[in-house]
Amino acid sequence: MIRRGGFTLTEFVLFALLLSVLVVVVPNVSGAGRENRSLDLATYLLGVRSKIELYKVHHNGQLPTLTGENFTSFLHRMATKTNVDGDPGVDFGPYLQCLPINPFNDSARIRIDGTAAGANLAGWRFDTRTGAFQADDSPGHAMF
Repeated sequence: MIRRGGFTLTEFVLFALLLSVLVVVVPNVSGAGRENRSLDLATYLLGVRSKIELYKVHHNGQLPTLTGENFTSFLHRMATKTNVDGDPGVDFGPYLQCLPINPFNDSARIRIDGTAAGANLAGWRFDTRTGAFQADDSPGHAMF
C-alpha cells in the first residue's frame, strides 16, 4: 500500500486542539492580560477626566463635587442634567452613564478626598481641591 504524505484526520484534530489550548494559555502566561488591564485603566481614566473637564467648562470652572460632599454628589452631577450652578436642570449633561469598573480591583465605587489615592479603599478617588481623578487600587496606578 502506498502511503501519501499529509496529515490524518486524527492528527489534524489533535493539532487543532493543541492550538486552541495555546491560544487561551499563552496570553495569560505572557502577561498580556495585565497589559490589557493597564490599557483599560488608562482608557477609563482618560474618559472620566475628559468628562470632568467638560463639566468644568459648562459650570464656570466648578468641579462636580465640592469639599465636604460625598460620592453621591459626584455621581448625581455627572450622571444627570444640570444647570450652570450644578443643580438639577436641563442645560448640561449628563456626562457619564455610570462609573467604569477599575480593572485591577473590580470596584466602580468612588472615594472623595481622604487618604491619598492608591490605598485600595475604592475603585477610584476624586480630590475636590485639585480635581484629580485617580485609580485607587495601588500607589503605582494612582500615578496614571
